[in-house]
Parts: sequence; structure tokens; C-alpha cells
Amino acid sequence: MMAESNSLESFQTLYTDLSALSDPEAPGLFERIAAQLEALLGDFKNLLDRTTRSEQSRQSLATGKLEVDGVEYSVNEEFQQEALRLADDLNLDERQAAQLFLQSQNETDTTGRPARTISIIRFHQRRKCVLDCLRIILQQIADEGQNEELREFLRAFVTQVVSPQGTTGARFVQKCLSTMADVKSWLQGLADKFNSASVLGQVQVPEFVEIIEFQRASLVMQHETLGVIVHYLVKQGYSILSDLEHVLNTLKGVDKYDSLLLHYFPALGAYIARFGGSEQRAVSIEEARNLNNKFLTQADQNQWTLPYVHAAFRVWWLAEYSGWYNEGNNEENIPETQLEDESKQRSRQFSEALKDGAFDFLLCLSADSKPVEWHDPARQGLRQWLQRKTPMILPSPVPYSESFQTVLKEQLEAFIEAFITNLPDVLRKLRTDEDEQRQLNKEHDHDLDLERFLVVMAFVFEGRPKAAFEEFWDMRDGALMGFVHWASKRASTPLLTAFCEMLQSISEDEECATSAHEFLLDDGAPSSGKMRRTHSLSWNQIFKELTFFCSKIRDRPALPQTQTYRPGKPQNDLAEIEPEASMMLESYLRLIARLCTESEAVRQFLAQHPSFRLSDVLFQLASSGIGPRLRACAFNTLRSFLSHKTKEPGEFLWTALDLWISGGYAPGSTTSKAASSTSVGGANSAMNSILRGLTSGFEEPNAFVTLLTALVSPYENESGLHDGLPFPESLGASSRMAGIDPYTDYVIGEIFGSRASELGDVIQQRLLRLTCLDFISTCLESFNEDLVIFASQSNVAVDLAISTSTLESYVLLHPFSRVMEWMFNDKIATALFATIHQDIVDISSAAPDSPLIMSLLKGINVITLILDLQPTYLDIIKPLMKSHSSHRRNPVPNGAFTSFEDGIITHLSILPDLGRYCGTGHPELVIASLKLLEKLSASPRLTSIPSNGTSRGVDRNKALAALDDDAEAISRILLREMEADIDINQGPECSEYIIKIRILDFLSSCLRASPDQPTIAHLLLGFKCGDYIVNIDGEGSFSRGVSLFHTILDLVVNAPLADDLGMASWLVALSQKGLQVLQALWSSPVTSVIVATEMRSNEAFFMMFVKENIIQPGVQWNGLEVADPAFPTSPALACLSDFMYRRTMILQYLSFELRQVARSHSPSLKQRIFETLMGSTRVEDGQMHPHASVFDLFDFMEPQYDALSQPPQLSWFNDVDLHACITSLDDTNFTINLEKLEELLILRRAELTHAGRLTNPQDMDTVNMQAQELLEFYNLDNRLKNLSLARLKLLKSWVQLMLIMLQTIDFDETSKTSIMLRTLQTIMPRLESDFDNTLEATELAKLARSVVFSLDFDSQSFRQGDLGDLISDRLFHLFQISLKAINSLGSQTLLKEIFYTISYRYLTGMSDVSGISGTTRRHSIQTIKSAGERFIDVVCDDAYASEPTCRISALLILGALVALAKKENSKYVIDSLTRLNFITILVGSIENITNDLQETSIEHVDMQLSYCNARLSLLLQIAQTRYGAAAVLNAGLFHAIKESGLFLIDPELGVDIEGPNAVSKHYSLLAAILRVLCTALLSRGAQNQQSLEQGRRFLAENRLPVLAIFKKSAGLVPGVEVTEQIEELADSFMLLVTFTGFLEFEGEKAVKKPTLMAFT
Repeated sequence: MMAESNSLESFQTLYTDLSALSDPEAPGLFERIAAQLEALLGDFKNLLDRTTRSEQSRQSLATGKLEVDGVEYSVNEEFQQEALRLADDLNLDERQAAQLFLQSQNETDTTGRPARTISIIRFHQRRKCVLDCLRIILQQIADEGQNEELREFLRAFVTQVVSPQGTTGARFVQKCLSTMADVKSWLQGLADKFNSASVLGQVQVPEFVEIIEFQRASLVMQHETLGVIVHYLVKQGYSILSDLEHVLNTLKGVDKYDSLLLHYFPALGAYIARFGGSEQRAVSIEEARNLNNKFLTQADQNQWTLPYVHAAFRVWWLAEYSGWYNEGNNEENIPETQLEDESKQRSRQFSEALKDGAFDFLLCLSADSKPVEWHDPARQGLRQWLQRKTPMILPSPVPYSESFQTVLKEQLEAFIEAFITNLPDVLRKLRTDEDEQRQLNKEHDHDLDLERFLVVMAFVFEGRPKAAFEEFWDMRDGALMGFVHWASKRASTPLLTAFCEMLQSISEDEECATSAHEFLLDDGAPSSGKMRRTHSLSWNQIFKELTFFCSKIRDRPALPQTQTYRPGKPQNDLAEIEPEASMMLESYLRLIARLCTESEAVRQFLAQHPSFRLSDVLFQLASSGIGPRLRACAFNTLRSFLSHKTKEPGEFLWTALDLWISGGYAPGSTTSKAASSTSVGGANSAMNSILRGLTSGFEEPNAFVTLLTALVSPYENESGLHDGLPFPESLGASSRMAGIDPYTDYVIGEIFGSRASELGDVIQQRLLRLTCLDFISTCLESFNEDLVIFASQSNVAVDLAISTSTLESYVLLHPFSRVMEWMFNDKIATALFATIHQDIVDISSAAPDSPLIMSLLKGINVITLILDLQPTYLDIIKPLMKSHSSHRRNPVPNGAFTSFEDGIITHLSILPDLGRYCGTGHPELVIASLKLLEKLSASPRLTSIPSNGTSRGVDRNKALAALDDDAEAISRILLREMEADIDINQGPECSEYIIKIRILDFLSSCLRASPDQPTIAHLLLGFKCGDYIVNIDGEGSFSRGVSLFHTILDLVVNAPLADDLGMASWLVALSQKGLQVLQALWSSPVTSVIVATEMRSNEAFFMMFVKENIIQPGVQWNGLEVADPAFPTSPALACLSDFMYRRTMILQYLSFELRQVARSHSPSLKQRIFETLMGSTRVEDGQMHPHASVFDLFDFMEPQYDALSQPPQLSWFNDVDLHACITSLDDTNFTINLEKLEELLILRRAELTHAGRLTNPQDMDTVNMQAQELLEFYNLDNRLKNLSLARLKLLKSWVQLMLIMLQTIDFDETSKTSIMLRTLQTIMPRLESDFDNTLEATELAKLARSVVFSLDFDSQSFRQGDLGDLISDRLFHLFQISLKAINSLGSQTLLKEIFYTISYRYLTGMSDVSGISGTTRRHSIQTIKSAGERFIDVVCDDAYASEPTCRISALLILGALVALAKKENSKYVIDSLTRLNFITILVGSIENITNDLQETSIEHVDMQLSYCNARLSLLLQIAQTRYGAAAVLNAGLFHAIKESGLFLIDPELGVDIEGPNAVSKHYSLLAAILRVLCTALLSRGAQNQQSLEQGRRFLAENRLPVLAIFKKSAGLVPGVEVTEQIEELADSFMLLVTFTGFLEFEGEKAVKKPTLMAFT
């Protein structure tokens, strides 16, 4: 069996593809399978070869050398010993065992198992996988519905494997049979090994038990698969007669009835049909007769250890063999007398076989292949009653596979058809003999073989409605249908019972059930005699018998109330005329239940029957002293009325049930069915008594809870809103508080909380808990919490719209609130957690549809529902219930918890349980466990850490504490799930994919919930967690590079993003979610350093960057190109959005890493990073590998999809408020929750309907059409908004990376300048065309601003020929764009400010470039002029009335323009400012400075001062020319200064500026004003006497402040520090005094005497 290395993975891939053959549309599937089969042909040929141990191999291994796939390894002594032990375990050649042992070394870290254990597991997995592949191939060949070309190809392949070079294939079949015998011996050896170990006490070692159990299970599955393979090989003609004899010899020696015996019967049935039957003609009639004589001799009979197995073979053989003697098959013209003799002989042989237990065993064979957990109790009871000679089958370590059950039932079906067709006389004789026995002795047990045969049919056709329809109902004239008619006529009670079982098995879908209904309607004329001797079974007969027995039971004296409903067997005096009557009634009820469940016609027939009220009969029967099984059947029948439940039968049954539970149907009761007159006390007493009577055992409570679950389920024809109550609003109001609280209390408080745990049978316990959990989840899921939200947040009249009378009634009466109240009960929580806490070994070995898995799954889902709905219950529903005094219910006892998390805290074992369930191999369970883990890991109650310094106290992170001992094992489980291969044929529907997504969601949610503290996610990812810190264990999985973290990192770096149709949204989403986990780690302070170091050591930066896909024309997204018109409305748009989100996180990591490297001063690494960013990476051999650069990653701005306009104006929905449906994307974007929107629109439609506004059918059609239009609009709107947000986030990340590059770049000036120019070249086309999208343009403008400010305008780059010209051209273009933006952006002040800054830097920078010609400056001036007068208008408006920062920027750009104009001797700018009266405004603003500062809050003072300084700076620039100075002075500069009063303020007494350094700021402001004043006077010149006079007057008016400043600057004022501002003020005053000649002028005034003029 050992073959090439790693072939296990090859066969697993092949198995996955072969399993996908049911979907022939899977692209490339056939080609892949063909290639794989060709490559693995040799392995299939050697499928059953296993080289055993040999001395030669042992000696070879002892040399210490081992060759695997051409590579020689040196192995040490320890390795050799382990390999020898492995060879002993598997009875395998030592060298092959050593190779297998070597291949298993890599998995020791990921699985935590020893290499020898892994080797054993891999060995058996490969064997099983190869067998399964061959089984599927043979199965596809046998499937006539499969593609014929594929079948031919597979048939040719099988021929190569089974019968190479023209052989018959018999040798291969013999090897299969021999291998089956070897497996049996192997299993016996394992049992002996286990028994020996138990004596030595080794069974206490978990690893030993695990590997023994694994081998047992695997070997049994291999044995089963071999049996199925042999079955197909026989049917396809690859076997010979001696193989049949081999099988028979094997069966002769079988000494126990177990699963290994069952595995032979599909092949045995195929052999019998081939070599004994007449249809396949594999032998002649003469050869068949010889075989018949050989197999049915008395001598042969004595050789069989188990006589019932031999008997089964004989009847099977006779059924097929007798086909040779049907009409038309007598080719040899055998004399009639001989034929008659042989017929009698076959009949006798058949009868003898029946006496030996043939049908007894076939009954077991048909029943035991079904999992025992799902055996119907009633049918199982009938089976046990009929089973007399065959012992119970020994338990199997694994359930039977679906493929085995299918082929076994197909073979048994062939036997059934052969028996009915070929041996009709035997059938008639069976019935005649039984009837005669009954007539002779009614008390004695009779032969029941015909009943057994009918029950065999029931088991064979169970769950196979297609086969039932084809064999019975589609062939009304066929032999099987004829048998049905014959068996139903004049049947005895046991036969009727068995017949009803068979009939319900062939009625398991709508078509079959309706056909069965029509069969029962075909009512023959009644015959004389007893009631049950009608012509054939019919509805009338069933009704009559039900009425008869119900009346017979009820006519007895009424029992006391406490006895009437006592569970258990009926009393002796209630015994029926025939002992099987109770069983027959059960079969009737079960048949009715089946037909009602499946067929609408049957439900209508029973509901509208003119004379027979089945519901009354059933409730009367349930009120009588009958056995619990019969009462359970009555409940199940009532439940069947609710299939495809509608309101009318639902409310009718609720009313009837409530009447029954109040004692209304009790024997002797006179209670009216319409309105109970029972007193409140009496009704409650009866209710309590009856419900208590339904708590014992399993069948009764299970059936009753199932009925209640069906009753509380929503109606099938409702709108989907769950806006109604599943029962009448007034139910029970006459005797108690309206509602169904008593039933809820019964299910949860009595059954789930108490009785279920008391059951001794673990399977029954699981089933009963599952039934109760179904009820609980139905009550929770059917409550629509959105209705409460809509009532408060929308303008739809919810009370009018919903099915219930009012929303208040809905909330108060819905069982949701009572169920939630019970969930906070300690006893119920304990039962719920007990349901979830199961043994991991049992779970791993259980079938996916077993009660264990289903109850576990349901329990987990219920807890998830509770956590989802808890806020609604605690915040809204519970307070509402308390506020209604009229609705005060009895409180639930022991409501111990204030929140459900309190219950979880007392059962923290749920956390490791959920983690371990992820490794059980049940996809649904894994997904549900991860979903719940995600919720629990984000719960503050479970993850809070202590606020004080205590460690490992009661306040410790409880989730971490709960996983202390299990984290490593769970981490390995999650790691294996993350490494599992995804079935590419299923894609996103593949369970492996969904599990990966769930794992990543769980980890990401956990990390986001507590970003600054250790979490269970850290623990599972491989970190070591303290209470406050996260680190790594030097010997742990993280340090060794085999942790879950490394698996996710590998996924992100290496997983493909595309499939055969291009970029695939499901693959992109997987990578994106992996990145979310990594991002949460590298951005968290507790893991940032560790993760950065580890990702760096794994070359994550270079791997991510080099492998990043480029968005370009031709790339397909989910099969569509971006240019495709269907792209915006298809899922491809979401694929592109997800890709952008993923790219965003990659760029964020690149920025993070670049920043870290820059801080760490690693020049070589930094150099390598910059090389990679520029488009080439140095590989191991030193060569540079070219790839896309960081500039190529600016590929995401196209296409530009326009946002949708306002929603369509829809007449019926225009006024609907949608705020309740809004979901926030980020601070500025929102989308509409489409599910809530659909609910709201349905509510609106219901509101209109109830208001009588939709009486016209056309109006209803219009409403539906408009609702669909609105849903489609918001669906597209959501997608476009998501794409826009994704692009914006990606743009921000790209810009951030570029900014960090520009900040940390270490290249020479020329290279640095080239990079900056390339940056501008990349972004400017988009920047120029993207003004409308302010957010995107802002990001691009920020980058452009950074580039402009990073350029050294004085560098040599500006004088280096072409490069200098290129720089100038590029910057001039950017300047033009900036001017255009300033002109067109309007009120977008933030973006406009950036463009102001760019323009300012350009103007100031270019003016500083030494040696540059004036051409560029003149171009700049010309550009300003070409922008029109409007440009200066816009800038002045912004400088005067925009946001503070934008005002300052506008003033700066005006100052730069003034400076530029001065250099070019242009008056254009100053003329424009004068024309706009802006200079006057600037000057006038000086007089308001004091008031403005007084009105400014302290936090905005600095901004206001900056604005003042910017205005003064602009005035300073203007005043630097003679022309500008005149404008400034003419605007009233001196008057404005005087009016401001700034110079008259004594700083010693306080200034008008608030905040720190107020005096210093005051002096700075005065200095700025003086600079303007001095500059203006200087520019006007000494010859301008008017200006000088104004200056002197200013000095005279401010003489005291001037003197004060001079004194302070000279240090003559004690306690005043001489600051830079004071010195500047003193210098300015000195300049002003000197320039105006103030002192001389004042001196002249003092010398000159005044003239006396008194008498003039």
C-alpha cells in the first residue's frame, strides 16, 4: 500500500475533484481528473499491494542510510528504532515505514502528535483515500445519468487498473476480498493489543487509546469501501464465479453479526443477480441449475456458523434463480412435470430458509445500516417484535457511509422485486399459512414472515422517494404495485400494521404521498364479517377503526384526573380484542402523519372531510388511558397538519390544544368545544395535571414538544416580517393570562431544565434536548426586533401595518420574552451548557446528522441568538413588560443572572470546548463554534483585566484564564484548518474556505475589541500572554516559525487572488481578512515590535510588494473587465472594492515598516527597501529582479463611477423615512441596510393595504415594482459608495507611503529630485481632473505640497540642463493647476488652502533660485493675469472671509504675488488690490485688532494673532514699493493705528491678549505694525513731507510709549527683561525718529518763541 512520497496529498486532491463530478459545469474539471489519473495509475494498480516486514529491509535500515525520491538521508539510532516500531505496527516493509516516518516529521509541530502516530494516521488516510477514489470512479461508471464520454474514459481507466493486458480482472477482485479478510485480522490484532494493554494499564495513556481507536475506525471504513468496490466490480463484469464461492466460504466462517458481515452483502447481492439470476445472462440455465444444486444442498447448510445468514443467502438466491422459470425463459423446453417438481422444491427450500430466520436476518440487514440514533421508536418497536432469531448487531466504531447504504438498499430492492416477481406462489402460500395458523390458534405466536418482508420493504425504500416512485407509483400495472394491492386486501392486524409501515416509506415526497392518498381513496366494497375485513385498506377503513378503538377506550369508566394522563402502558382492562391493535393504531397514525406532512391534497382532504374530525379523535385518544407511544403518535399526527403551515389550521390547533390541556377532551367531559365554561382554577389545575403527565419518559414529551415547536413556527405564507403571533391573541384569556407561557414553561422549565437530564439513554437525552432547543430557537428567531426600531425611528404606522393588533401586544405576547427570561435561570443555563459540553472523541466519530452533532450545533446557535438578542430584551422588552401591570406573569424561578455572560462566567469551559470542536471535522459545527467564539472573545464581561496591580486574581481576563491549558492544542487545530486545501470546484461554497474566513473573523474581532491588552487571539496566534503584556516563548511555536500567526502571514503573502475567471472576490476577501489580523497586530502597542521584527525576518515587505497585482485594462474581476457595461451592477464591483481595501492594508504595512526601518538606522535595509519601491529587488544571487514600482501602484483611480443621484421619486414611498436603515461606513459615508429596507418597504405595503389604499390590483403591482426599484437603487448605491470609500482609503495609504518616502529618502540631490518629479508626473493628471472629488483631490494636493516643500530650490538640480527645464516645467504646470483650483473650488477651504500653500511655495521658491532668468517669473505674472480679475477677487475674498487657516494662506499668496510683481516692476497686483479696495480693508482692519482679540477665545488667540501678522505682512510687502506705499498711506494707515489704541496700552497694566506670553505677543504685534509704517515712509522717500509730517505726528501722539520702550531697551526699568521684541520696537522707533527728523523738528519748535497776538 505504500507508494510515492506525498501521494496522500495527491489522492486527496483527486478525491476532491472526483467528488465534484456531480457538477459537470465545473470548469477544467475533466482535464484535471484525466491528468491526475494518468499520473496516479501506478498507485491504483498497486492499490492492494502491501510489502510486509523483511529481514533484508531491516538490515538496510540499520546502515543508517535512507533514500527517498532520489535523495539520501542519514538517520540516527532513534529514528531507526521508531521506524522499526512503525513497521511492526503496520506490518510494513521497514524501508517503506522509514520513508513514511520521515515524511511525517514536518507535521509534528502543527499537530502536536508524535511522528509515529502521524505516520500511522497518514498510512491509513492514504489507504482510505485511494479506495474512496476508486469507489467514486466505479460509481460514476454505474451512473447512467452521467456524461457518456466521462463514463467511457473512466471505464477505460478501470480496465487498466483491474484487468491490465487483457486479463479478466478476477485477480483484482480476489485481492479485494483477501484485503477484506486481512482487515478483519488486523482489527482482531488491534483488539488483542488493546486487551493486553488494559492488563498492563496502558489504556490510561490518551495517545495509545487515540491511535487504536483511529485505526479501528479507519480499518472498518476501508473494509466497507472494499465491499462497495467489489459490488461495483461484480456488476460491471470484472469478477468470476470462483469469487462468489470465495465470498460464500468467508460468510460460512463468520461467527458474529457485526458491521464486517454487513459489508459483504452488497457484493453478495450483485453476485447472486449475476450468477443466479436470468436477467444478466452471465451463465446459462444449466449452469445456474448446477449452482443451485450446489449451494442448496444439506451438506452445504451444515457448514455455516450462523444459520440465519445462510438462510438469507438461500432465499436471496432462490428469488433470483426462480427468474429462470418465468414465462418466456424456458428455453430448454423442460417438461411441465419437471418444472412443477422443481417449483415445489424451491418453495420447500424457501420455506425452510424462512424457518431458519431468512427474513428475520434480512429485516436486521435492512434496518441496521441506518444510524441507530435515528431509528423511529414505533418502527423500531415493530422491528423488535418481529425479530426473533437474529441477535442485535454488535456496535460499529463508525456509522455506515451513505454510499454503502445506497448500494445495500439497491441490492435489497432487487431482491424484493425478484421475490415478488419470481415467487408469487411462495408469497400467496405465506399469507395462506399465516391465516390458517391464526384461525387454528389465535393466542399462539404465528409465523410473521410476510410482515417481516413488508417491514424490510419499509426500511429499504425509506429515504428513497425517487426509487419508490419509479418502482411503485409510476408503474401502476407493475408487479410491485400489484403486490401492494394484494397485500392490503383482507389483511390481518399485524399485516395491516406492517403494510402501513411499508406504505409510509414509499410516500416520502409530495408526488408519492399524493399517489398513496389516491390509492387509499380507491375504496372497495366492504366484505361480510368483522369491521377490519374490508376489501382493501382505505381511508374509510382507517377512519372507522380509529373511531371504533377511540370510542372503545373512552367508553370505559372515567379514570381520576391524575390517572387519566398517567404515562406508561394501559391497564389490563383496556386490552384490545387483538393484542396487536395498539401497534396497528400506531401505524395508522404514523401513516396519516407521513401523508399529511408530504401532501397538500391529504391535508385538504382531512380538513374538509364531511363526517370524520380527525383532530377531535386524536385529542380524545390523547385524553384516554393509552400507552405513551400511541399518545406520541397522536401528537405527531397533529403536528403533521402543520406542514406548510398556514394561519387557519395553526389557530385551530392552538385553540383545540388549549381546550385539551384544560381538560376539555377528558373522558366524560361536558366542556363545550367552542367555549370552555371551566372555572379558572379548574382549568389551571387540569392544565398543570396534564402537563405533568407528559413529562415522563422520552417519546411522549418529545412528540409533544415537537408539536409545540410546529405550533410556534411562523406561518409559511406570511410576508417574512415575523410580525404576527403564531397563535390567537386571545388564547387562554378566559382562564389565565393570554398567551402561551404555560407551554413555554413546560418545554423549558420542565423538560429541558429537568426531565431531559434524567433520561438514562444518552441518545434519547440528546434527542429530547435537541427538540427543546428547536422550540427555543424558533421562539427567538421568529421575534422581529426591527419592528420596535421602526416604530421609534420611522414614520410607518407599525401598529396599523403588522398582523398583530398592536406592536405592544406583539411584544407582550410573543414567546420571545418568556424564553429569554428562562435563559437567565441558573438551571436552564446549566442544561444548555451541559448540552454543549460533550466528549471530543464522541463528536469526532459521530455522523454529521447524528443527534449528538445536531443538538450540539443547535445549542451553540441558541447561545449565539441569546447574545444577539440580549440587548433588545434587557433594554426594551423587559422594561416594557415591567411597566404593564395588566401583564404581570409569574416570574421564572431562580433568575440568577443579570446578563447571560454571568452564566458563561460560571461555565467557562465553553471556551476551550468551542476551540476543540473546531478540530472535529464537522464543518457546520466548526463554523458555529467560531461564530460564537467571535462573540465571546469580544465580550467586555469576559475579557476585562483588573484595574489594580493584582495578577491572576478574580478580575483576571477570564477568557485567557479559561484557555490556559488548552491554547496550544486549539491553536494547532486552527492552524490545521487554515492550512487545509480549498476545493476549487466549490470555491467560496467550500466548507474549508468558510472555516478559514470564520477563523480570521474571530481573530480580527477579538483583536479589535481589545487592541491594547492581551486577548485569546494573541494566545492562539502563538504569543505568550500575561495580564498586561504580550511576548513570545523562546521554545514556543512562534519562535520556531510554526504558529498560527505564521500560517496567516504565509496565506497573505502567497495565497492566489485569481482563479480561472480572473480576480476572484472570494480569494481577495480571504487575503483581505488575513491582512486585517496582521494589521491589528502590527498597529497594536502590545505586539507592534514583535510582529514588525517577525514580519521583517520573513521578508514580508518585499514579498508583499513584489507580488502585488497591478490594476490595468484587461484584468478580469469575477469574470468581467472594468470596461464591461455590466460591471457596476455585478459582484465584480465588490471584488474590486475588496481588492482596494486589501491593497490599502498592504500599503499601510509598507509605510509602517519604512518608518520603523528609518528609526532603526539600518542603512542597508533602507537602501534595499527604496530599491524595491522604485521597481527592482535584489534576490539571493545578487541579481536585480524588476517589478512594478510604487508609482505603478497608483493604478486605482480609474474607472471613475459617478455617485448616484437622489433616490428615484416613487409615489408610494416618497414620504418613507429611511433613517432606521442607515448603516455607517465611516464618519462621512453611510449605506442602507438592504434587509432592513426590505422589511420597512414590506411594512409600508402592509400599512397601505390595511388602510384600504391598495384595493386596486394594479396599485399593488405598482407598489411591488417601486419597492423593487428602490431596493435595486440602494443596492447599487451601496456598492458605489463602498468602492468610493475603498479608493479613498487606498489613496490615503498610497499618499502616506509617498510622504514617508519623501521624508526618509537618503539619495543624492539629483536622484531625490528625479523621484519627486516622477511623483508629480504620476499624480498631476489626476489632480488636474479631480477637483470635484474634494476628498481625493485633498490627498493628492497634500502629496504635491510635500513634494514642492521638499525640493531644494537652491540646489544644482535647477541648473542642470534638461533636468532643470523639466523641473521648471513640471512645477509651473503644478502652479497653473493650483491657480485653476483656487479659482474653481469655491467654499472647499481645506483643499483651497493646500493649493494656496503650493502656489506660495512655488512663487517664493522660484524667486529664490539663483541664476534663473526672469522668464519664469514673467510667465508667472502672465499666468496670474490669464487667470483673470476673478482670481484676485477670489483670493481677496478668502483672505477676508474664509476659514482662519485659509485666510492666512490667501494673505501669504497675495504677499508672494506682490513680491513677484515688485521684481518684475509690475503694478498689476497692487492695482487689482486697490481696485477691490482690499488695501483699505487691510489697513482698516488694524483699528479693529484690539476688539478682535478681546472677542477671541483663549484657545483661538494664537490663530487670530497669526491672521493679524499675515495681514500686516501683506501690507509690508505692498509698502515696499513707492506705488504700494502710497496706497497704504492713502488708505489711512496712521489713522487706523491711532484708532486701534495699541500703542497707548501700558503692558505693565495688562494687555488685551489672553493666554501665556501675552506681553511678548503684544510687543510682537506692535513691532509688525511699526515695520509696515516704517517701510511705507521709507518707500515714499524723504522728499514726501506729507508722509514725514504724519510720522512725526504719530511719534508725538505716542511720546510716552516711545520713551517707555527706549527705557526698557536700555535696561532702565527694573524687573523688565530686554527681549528681542523690545529691541526691535526700539530700533523701529529710532528709525522712525531719525527718518522723520522728529528730534530736529521738536527742537525747532522749542527754540522759536510764540508771537503775542492778543490785540490783533
